[in-house]
Amino acid sequence: MNMDPLESSAVVSVRGLTKHFGAHEVLSHVDLLVHAAQRVVVCGPSGSGKSTLARCIGGLESYGSGSVIVNGMCVSPAMRHADLVRANIGMVFQQFNLFSHLTVLDNCTLAQRWVRRRSVQQSRQLALEQLHRVRMADKASAYPAQLSGGQQQRAAIARALCLHPSVMLFDEATSALDPEMVQEVLDTMLLLAREGMTMICITHEMGFARAVADKIVFMEGGRILLEATPGEFFSDDADPRIRRFVRQSF
Repeated sequence: MNMDPLESSAVVSVRGLTKHFGAHEVLSHVDLLVHAAQRVVVCGPSGSGKSTLARCIGGLESYGSGSVIVNGMCVSPAMRHADLVRANIGMVFQQFNLFSHLTVLDNCTLAQRWVRRRSVQQSRQLALEQLHRVRMADKASAYPAQLSGGQQQRAAIARALCLHPSVMLFDEATSALDPEMVQEVLDTMLLLAREGMTMICITHEMGFARAVADKIVFMEGGRILLEATPGEFFSDDADPRIRRFVRQSF
């Protein structure tokens, strides 16, 4: 059977993805395609399956049926060469997950040396380049405890970028931040979008979605109810459930 050209050219292809937690169906036959340089925002009410979908795409969560393919490789926790496959998926989550006993620079070099097998010199050079990219080069010698929440999240973004991933996956990257720190992280994500980074963003930040997204995916009850352009999504003619969600998010 010939594959659909749109699917074969996708960086991320999710087909028929279903997952249960016990008897509870968290994801129900989810289909999603993401192409190179596309910025996809996934939103919806709490408990709709957004984070579970993100974890399945990132290879952190098993699933019952369906498939997740990133750059032509099947993704699952049981996959062979899991670290190399995950290295192509830059993941940034609510928790910053920085190693507290390492400096920002060392946090950014560790995976490079273990996964990409880069030399100390090469990994340090690349780390400094990515820290400069997210305006954190002046904090390279700092420890996480010495940073604000926004700075820690930007350091986590730099760490993910150091592996040169083909897609960046943000799962509620700003939800653990104080309101005054949210914008600095959103500005960093906006910078990556302008540079053409392929991005999947799980977020409630509708202003960011309106400004950045090529496609907005609305989930409810473990299903994708709508895929739309920002113009369609924020239209007065949108589904009442979406209009209600948007009103509550602003």
